[in-house]
Amino acid sequence: MVKNNYKTRKQIKYPAASEELAEFIGIFLGDGSFRSKYQITISYNYRNENTYAVYIRNLIRNLFGLEAKQQIREKYGSADLVVAGSNIVDFLLNILNIKSVRQKNSFVLPKWIWKSDRYKIAFVRGLFDAEGCIYKHKYKSNKKVYSYLKIAITNYLGKILDLLRKLLQEIGFHPVVYRNRVYLYSQKEVSLFLTLVGTNNDKNKARLQRFIL
Repeated sequence: MVKNNYKTRKQIKYPAASEELAEFIGIFLGDGSFRSKYQITISYNYRNENTYAVYIRNLIRNLFGLEAKQQIREKYGSADLVVAGSNIVDFLLNILNIKSVRQKNSFVLPKWIWKSDRYKIAFVRGLFDAEGCIYKHKYKSNKKVYSYLKIAITNYLGKILDLLRKLLQEIGFHPVVYRNRVYLYSQKEVSLFLTLVGTNNDKNKARLQRFIL
């Protein structure tokens, strides 16, 4: 490892195409960022996503052989996982076809993800766990109250919303894009999503358990 203050070039594993890498890319495009040419971060909710943060740290360790450090902003209930090393930055810039750390939104999804439903599903899971939620929609009709589970994934970059819509369509869903969200309304498709795509985020698991009981 070559070190110059906080600037490091650590030896890393270079992962091949896999479901785990596809999921990590989804997580990174949702909650990740390039802090500099030498660090990446992934943000999460410190109050209700701690188990999920452990999952991400293990994913990073298994994929790249690197340890993510935790930086907590307890006052705001948020935290970052920080991974140092210019090699992981270079790897992500290359695999996502990004020219510089300041141009993350110019990413191009790797072609290998498009070629496999397993990779598409894993990527969607990563993005859902970073940006999505399960919620209960209630409405009243003829004095009766009805409630249904819905899926929503929020992002303020139209490019990601369009990408997510296309991926969901390719794996058999009929998403609706409205403003900054991609929705699944059909109860059949919500059930299929939870079975086929699933979630590794304890926040989503807890909400689902609460709604079912």
